[in-house]
Amino acid sequence: MRRSTTLLGSLAVAAAMIGATALPASAAAGDTSTTFSLSGGSLSSSVQSTATLTGASTAVGSTVITGPLGAVTVTDDRGGTAVWTVSAVSAVFTGALITSPSSSTAVSYTGGAVSTTGTITVISGAATTLDPTTPAAVVSPSALSGNNTASWTPTLDVTMPAGAKADTYTGIVTTSVA
Repeated sequence: MRRSTTLLGSLAVAAAMIGATALPASAAAGDTSTTFSLSGGSLSSSVQSTATLTGASTAVGSTVITGPLGAVTVTDDRGGTAVWTVSAVSAVFTGALITSPSSSTAVSYTGGAVSTTGTITVISGAATTLDPTTPAAVVSPSALSGNNTASWTPTLDVTMPAGAKADTYTGIVTTSVA
């Protein structure tokens, strides 16, 4: 009997040691709710700082002087779906002659072909008459989503009176995006 008590005691000690070194139970599966935010960037435009209209006849008596205004690029890093509009306003083009300079009678802006990146649809800009005081919409997408860019080289048509004098004419075209 002594032998069976010792054997049972040894088995009990061994079982206790195995139980003490057993692996912990597995954790139950569960869901983790995860969130994050994307911050929108800015909406900006860049334009050429100077342009010389040389694309059409610039002889005295010409009534419309035409030429490229220079590249315009809109960068939309807002990451949304709100469309933007590029507007332009033009001062009157006036000659530098001290005695009775001539001035333009109208200025027209044509957006031309628009190249894009991202998810955006822009219809090429049509001719738009610019006013010296009220900005006119010249290019705008019909739809967009996320970050995108649009670039074009507009053409400017400056209408001069038939009696305009030989001179160097200067005017400022202001382009903005909103």
